[in-house]
Amino acid sequence: MIWPFITRSLGIATILLLAAIGELLDERAGVLNVGIEGLMLFGGAAGFLAALKWGLLAGFIVGTIVGGAFGLLHAVLSITLKVNQVVSGMGIWLFAMGFVTYWADRYSGPLPMGMVSPSIHGLSPMFFIALAILFAIWFILSRTHLGLKIRSVGEDPSTAEVSGVNVVKIRYLCTTIGGLLGGLAGAFLTLTYLACWSHLPTMGLGWVALALVQFSIWRPPILLAGALLFGFIWQFAISPETIYAGIPAPLPVLRMLPFAVTIIFLTVISSERFRKKWALAKPAALGQPYIKE
Repeated sequence: MIWPFITRSLGIATILLLAAIGELLDERAGVLNVGIEGLMLFGGAAGFLAALKWGLLAGFIVGTIVGGAFGLLHAVLSITLKVNQVVSGMGIWLFAMGFVTYWADRYSGPLPMGMVSPSIHGLSPMFFIALAILFAIWFILSRTHLGLKIRSVGEDPSTAEVSGVNVVKIRYLCTTIGGLLGGLAGAFLTLTYLACWSHLPTMGLGWVALALVQFSIWRPPILLAGALLFGFIWQFAISPETIYAGIPAPLPVLRMLPFAVTIIFLTVISSERFRKKWALAKPAALGQPYIKE
C-alpha cells in the first residue's frame, strides 16, 4: 500500500515542480505571473482534448504549446503593454476558468481504455524529466552567461540594458518558457495523474506552486524539497488511510490541509524577521515594468 502512495505523492510533486520551475524562471527575470493556475488549466484541457483525437504524445505536446502561448500573452500584456503584472496574470486565470469550463467540460470523463501513460513500477518518467529540467534551470541560472543575464534583468534592468543585455528579449524568453512548463504541468495532471478531465481539475495546485517559489527563496534545490513535501501533504489529505487508518478528522477537513500549510508558510515568510532575509533573495525588480529611458 505504501508504494502506490509514494508514487502518487511524487506525481503531485512533479506537477508542482514543473509549474513552480517555470514561475521561478519568470520571477528571476523580474516577471510575476500569478496566473499559473490558468496556464495549467489551458494546458490540461488542450492536452486532454488533443489526446482524445491524436494520442497521448500529441496531448503532451499540444498542452505544453498552449501553455507557452498564454505565457507569451502574459509577456505581451505585462512587458510590451506595461499592464500590471498581477492584473494580467489574474485575467488569464479568470479567463481560463470560464473558457475551459465551456470548452472542455462537455468531454468530462476518463481517457479511453488502453491510453495509459508509461510508468516505472507505477512512477511516471515525467518525475525524472522534471528533475532534469530543475537541474538544467539551476545550472543555467548559476553557471552560465545567460543565467547572469536573467538574474541581472531581474535585479536591475536599467543597468543590464546599459551593459548590452536586451531586457525585453530575456523577459519574453523566460515568461514563454514559464508558460510552456505550466502547460506541461497541466497536461501531466490530466493525462497521467488523473487520466481524465473533470471540472477545474487543478484544484488550487497552481496557487500552491506560486507559494512554493516564495517558500524556496528563488533557489531550485529548496524548490525541490518544497515540492516533495507538498506532494506528500497533498496525497495524505486525499488518502490518509494509506498512512494511518485511525485519523479522526473527516476527509473534507483533511483536504484543506495543503492550503492550511500554504497559509502558514506564507505567514512565516511575511514575518518581519524572515522578511529581512527574504528581501535579500527576492529579485529587486520583481513585478516592476521596465521603461527604457
